[in-house]
Amino acid sequence: MASLDLLDLLAGANENLGVEFKAWMDTTSNDARAKLARHIAALANHGGGYLIFGVDDKTRRPLGATVLDLALFGQDAISGIVKKYLEPRVQVLVDHVEHEGVTYPVVVVPSHGARPVVAIADGPHDGRGRPIGIALGTVYIRMAGPESAPIRSADDWNTLFDRCLSHRSDLLGKILRQSLSHPSRPDRKVNDLLKATLDEAARDFTAQTQLLAEKVQPEHRDHIIRAGTNFSALGYALVDGEGEPVEISNPRAVNDRVTIEMHRYAHYGWSSFLPLNVPERAPQVRMSTLAGREVTYLEGMRVENTGLIGSAFDYWRIYECGIGVSVESFRDDWRRPGDTAPPHLTPAWILIAIHSLLAHARLVGREVPGAAQVLVRMDWRGLKGRMLAWDRFRHAAGGGTLADDRFAKNIAIEWATLRDDYFEALRLVSLPILRIFGTTGWYDPDQWLTRDAVEEQFSQLRMNTLRLFDED
Repeated sequence: MASLDLLDLLAGANENLGVEFKAWMDTTSNDARAKLARHIAALANHGGGYLIFGVDDKTRRPLGATVLDLALFGQDAISGIVKKYLEPRVQVLVDHVEHEGVTYPVVVVPSHGARPVVAIADGPHDGRGRPIGIALGTVYIRMAGPESAPIRSADDWNTLFDRCLSHRSDLLGKILRQSLSHPSRPDRKVNDLLKATLDEAARDFTAQTQLLAEKVQPEHRDHIIRAGTNFSALGYALVDGEGEPVEISNPRAVNDRVTIEMHRYAHYGWSSFLPLNVPERAPQVRMSTLAGREVTYLEGMRVENTGLIGSAFDYWRIYECGIGVSVESFRDDWRRPGDTAPPHLTPAWILIAIHSLLAHARLVGREVPGAAQVLVRMDWRGLKGRMLAWDRFRHAAGGGTLADDRFAKNIAIEWATLRDDYFEALRLVSLPILRIFGTTGWYDPDQWLTRDAVEEQFSQLRMNTLRLFDED
């Protein structure tokens, strides 16, 4: 996570039940372990969230460096707490934020699945024999305060059960779809709608980069203008068994939950579809008319509102009609002073862009059951004169460059493939763009694109939060 992420979480802390702040503490203390277990259980039953160490839970102010060993807040320490106190065992991930020279551990807590998370042991007992922190057999949720407390009201039970049932119905849907030998193809209207949403988002992205270029110092303008014409516009549509789009009734809530898992699988210091909470960058609900129909969508941070000139710019939308689109400029275009590398794309960033889209589609599809197929559209622009290169110096495809400036393609994949054979789905979507670079020399994308090759490309970023899904 970048420093901006911590500031963003702090900015929205007063209203965000999905974030729990904790001061530095000795996590070997039995009292502390039991209390942390309660918070982890409540965050999981909330649909996922974050537990952040080193921040005062009342003032929301970072406390600065600690004399405690950071291993006390590491993966093994937190996983040990989960193992002792909670069932089912949620697969937490410990990430780290660098802020003003201090490292702050962040426990990324995923959502519960088909069962709520329940305490399987009491915490240590006080002088009256009452458990401290957590009590056997109790289901904890997040409540206003924020606090982690036992569930009590009928409404809270209904919310929790609805999410549990959505996971169960997703499993039932998978079994039923696998029994159908001839699933429907996406309706032509879905193809047209996905293309229209992607085209509009791409036009808007270009316009936003032009607005940003007018605001910045002259030395950054060429980079920003180039980003507005050289980018990948990628989108997906979740489609039901009748070939119609699957509705996402509350894109903001769904994306907030999905973001937790995106931090585990498709996070590279940033991630596609990342929601921010500071007012000028927070997602906004907007409306448009596309392909003859009125659509409502959640819009991510607009480029002209960014507070950071980085190696790339991105913009995303999630539509209530089951469509997600993301536009991102090419990170391979970032130039340092004196850099003479020719125009190129690397397999690593091509695969990361596609993986980020498919990971989001997979996670959203599990939140809104009913998908039978996923229609993917990719539109790569600013390609003319580019070559495929392993890095800034080594060519991957014999040194040939592209003659066309744009490559666009629709690909339909079965939902069961995306869910149960994720690498195969990634391969189906990635091969068409890799093939356009040709097979001169020793590079042949059909032979090269294996699971091991993808994992090797991801490993170049040295981050355990960028990885393929395990096969279900």
